[in-house]
Amino acid sequence: MIKRIICLSLGLPILAIFLTACNSGAMVAETVDKTQSVASDSVETGEINTDSAKAFSMDFKAEPAEIKAGIPAMLSFTVKDKQGGLVKDLQIVHEKPMHLLVVSKDLAEFYHIHPEQSADGSYQVSHNFPNGGEYRLYADFTPKDAVQVVEQIDVKVAGRERAKVALTPDQKFEKTVDGLKIVMKPSATIKAGQELMLDFQAFDAKTNKPATDLQNYLGELAHFVLISEDLKDFVHAHPMSKGEHKESGKTDDHNADGHKHSTREGVTAKPSASEVSAHTAFPRSGLYKIWAQFQRGGKVITVPFVVAVEEADKSLSENKTAPIPEGAVKVTVSSGGYEPASINVKKGQSVKLAFTRTDANNCGGEVVFAKQNIKKKLPVGEIVTVDFTPQEAGEISFTCGMEMYKGKVIVAEN
Repeated sequence: MIKRIICLSLGLPILAIFLTACNSGAMVAETVDKTQSVASDSVETGEINTDSAKAFSMDFKAEPAEIKAGIPAMLSFTVKDKQGGLVKDLQIVHEKPMHLLVVSKDLAEFYHIHPEQSADGSYQVSHNFPNGGEYRLYADFTPKDAVQVVEQIDVKVAGRERAKVALTPDQKFEKTVDGLKIVMKPSATIKAGQELMLDFQAFDAKTNKPATDLQNYLGELAHFVLISEDLKDFVHAHPMSKGEHKESGKTDDHNADGHKHSTREGVTAKPSASEVSAHTAFPRSGLYKIWAQFQRGGKVITVPFVVAVEEADKSLSENKTAPIPEGAVKVTVSSGGYEPASINVKKGQSVKLAFTRTDANNCGGEVVFAKQNIKKKLPVGEIVTVDFTPQEAGEISFTCGMEMYKGKVIVAEN
């Protein structure tokens, strides 16, 4: 049986991927608070610069301004750069310039829709919220020459609210939706910060035989979205083609823009394998909901799972300290990603980065520099150095093994 491999990216990014939101306003859609993942900073010459200021922001509005349940609303997203200028050109990632994931606060409702660019440069999509209450929007996009950005926006919808649905972990990872039975098999006990494989097997519900007629959805065999109960952790994940799977510690730079890519993009739907694997890690303990999306017979089928993530092993969570080598730039790895996530250097000068992972409650167990073919494990509390001398100006991306955390070294001309 053919098996395809998926890396969960947090954005995603998976991912690019952990965000927050809060403010108030009675029965009106509004931006409550928003943060975004690491994106590109301007190139500067001089000494190493650890400025990690955000490079992109987003304005959100709804028409009508008061969103009401059962009445379509036009949702509009305007991307701006650090100087407040309009960003019109977004990369086409998995056949769309922007992916919008909409969930109710209790995670009982889930919608995956796609804003398209309008004449004024904003990205718009019409959506009908079926119930009143609180919803969170995750806008996933990639500006030109930058890495993936995910904005979180909270809205409140006027109208009758349905009863809240408690998030309860599944006792059995087997679900049937629209005639498709999906079985999820974790390769190990699901603990915070622990890397593992999630295997998804698809069966025809009537015959219980492998469903070998899965079709491409947005150019991919499957899509996966993972969100924590408190809505802070978000991952938008996609399959990788066989050639992109990391083997024997080697990587390539095919994912340098911060997104997963597949050689199958743009290919017409055709019969496919019935088993898909995801390599991931849950950054914190608690409840997470996973939505696995497949396409069969021209219909997108969304299959939900709820998992309880155990606390990390105490022995791995001890925050030890170690001295930073002389001349190195310290890069801290935590549940918030890399700090700093953007480092400025000069071409031809030696670069030494000292990575330190503060605890096991994150998925930063290794760091990968694809262009340099460098991959190193990051044990908790230890200092791990990465040395190289850039010979060309430009950006050198680095990620965690899950590609959920992203950073970059900006190389300037002398």
